[in-house]
Amino acid sequence: MDNSQLASLLHEITTLMELAGEDSFRSGAFSRAGRTIETLPDSVAAKVKDGTLDSVPGLGKTLKETVTHLVETGTCKQLDELREKTPPGLVQMLRIPGVGPKKVRAMHLELGIDTLAQLKKACEAGKVAGLKGFGEKTQAKILEGLAFVEQSSERVRLDQALAVAEPLVASIRALEGVKHVELAGSLRRRRETVKDIDIVATVADPKEATAILEEFTRLPGVERVVGQGDTKASVVTKLGEGTKAIRINADLRVVSMHAFPFALNYFTGSKEHNVALRQRAQALGLKLNEYGLEGEGGGKKCKDEAAVYQALGLEYVVPELRENTGEVQAALDGKLPKLVDIDQVKGVFHNHTTASDGIHTLEEMAEAARALGYQWLGIGDHSQSLTIANGLSPDRVRDQWREIDRLNRKWKGFRILKGSEVDILPDGSLDFDDDLLAGFDYVVASVHTHFNQPREEMTARIVKALENPYVTMLGHPTGRLLLRREAYAVDLEEVLQAAKRHDKWVEINANPMRLDLDWVHCRRARELGVRLVTNPDAHAAEELANTIYGVEVARRGWIGPKQLANTMDLDGVLEELEARRKKA
Repeated sequence: MDNSQLASLLHEITTLMELAGEDSFRSGAFSRAGRTIETLPDSVAAKVKDGTLDSVPGLGKTLKETVTHLVETGTCKQLDELREKTPPGLVQMLRIPGVGPKKVRAMHLELGIDTLAQLKKACEAGKVAGLKGFGEKTQAKILEGLAFVEQSSERVRLDQALAVAEPLVASIRALEGVKHVELAGSLRRRRETVKDIDIVATVADPKEATAILEEFTRLPGVERVVGQGDTKASVVTKLGEGTKAIRINADLRVVSMHAFPFALNYFTGSKEHNVALRQRAQALGLKLNEYGLEGEGGGKKCKDEAAVYQALGLEYVVPELRENTGEVQAALDGKLPKLVDIDQVKGVFHNHTTASDGIHTLEEMAEAARALGYQWLGIGDHSQSLTIANGLSPDRVRDQWREIDRLNRKWKGFRILKGSEVDILPDGSLDFDDDLLAGFDYVVASVHTHFNQPREEMTARIVKALENPYVTMLGHPTGRLLLRREAYAVDLEEVLQAAKRHDKWVEINANPMRLDLDWVHCRRARELGVRLVTNPDAHAAEELANTIYGVEVARRGWIGPKQLANTMDLDGVLEELEARRKKA
């Protein structure tokens, strides 16, 4: 069981406890434990196995027992009992925008509602409006939210959410009277998947807010209005048609010019980062919220977010770092890292052409890279055993090398690098022999088959591949496909340690369906001194632009330009690869 799976179970316990009306202090402890565990780079399951669970902060006796049972059995007595007594429909109701555990519990206790169908029927009969703290407006919003739940999935990928959000922001920015508008929420922090879109805007004249919100509800892509007030409007947005349509909830908040920096900061989150900022404000005798920063002398004016952090005696914390994983203390100490930026990327290694399963030729991929301003492009077509992807035989590899040599004579200041994405076979050996591997400029070693191997076997398989002197980097280390396929069982700590021992790079696969390595383990790689590399795994020329997503993962993992191999210029990358070949 990996940390994300364990954290998910702890969050499930938290939710079920809240639905059961249990003590908030106890449920909060489980929530905090889940949050801690999902941000740890090293395996909690391994700590359970070797008896070092005490090293995980914030776990009392009960939580340590719970974590141990979850790791060893996949469940625990408390979770089993909570699941047994909680109707599944109550959990489903939590997907309705604006409906939390307290409202769900009230409807269940007062009206006996325990399915979405019953809730819809009760709303249509006007029964929900009669409950204390609800009313006609809340009932109408629940009905609208039910329609949204019926037609939407719970989360969408980062790239999908941005495809919806960025046109919305551009349209709002173009509205008369709008002075500033920014994305907020987990989308601004660049989480891999998101539940909704948060947007914050400001107007010079507060009287114009209502008109702006009204315009927002009529923008292209808005399918349904969930709610609209004086300062906030919530809508369901849609991109695409039919079964491929993406639907996601979007909220626009319009605030005063004075409140904008504070509102943007607050609604960007994370919740835990906001708590840490409020604690810092309290230590200074101040009060921070989404409306402003107050002290004995009255409110402090801040022209932007940077000024908010400055008023708290902190360096500015970029949105990608706001996960309460040490960034506030680092900002206080003046030790925030200088993060890598997309403009510092000089080239990418792992890309495919028509020689295997790509849709553009070698030359077309190279010209697309040149158009992006890259100084070099690595080609990593599949190796021979992956027949489903038209993997290259040794003879076809040599043909490709000759074509690369021909094309490289055309350009000055740009070069195609000879690489391969070589399969890691089930026993850890590689799909090409060492004689052929020695002829490549670099080698990406990846797992593409036998995903169901036990954790120990998969880990040993990857570690063995990293021992090969001709391997340069490990591709998509966990094999996950976001919202489609779980990662295979692997001890990433052991893999990263092996990468460090053998001086191998580890890939952040920038395909937005993968984003693998994740940001938590990027942070661990940084601590270990393992160099990372981001690659778009492009199968078409336009997919080279996906590199930005990998850079954003790196930024969330506190990675600087020197720690990302892509920042080497042409001379630097040729020198580095030549040195590696000589060592092999």
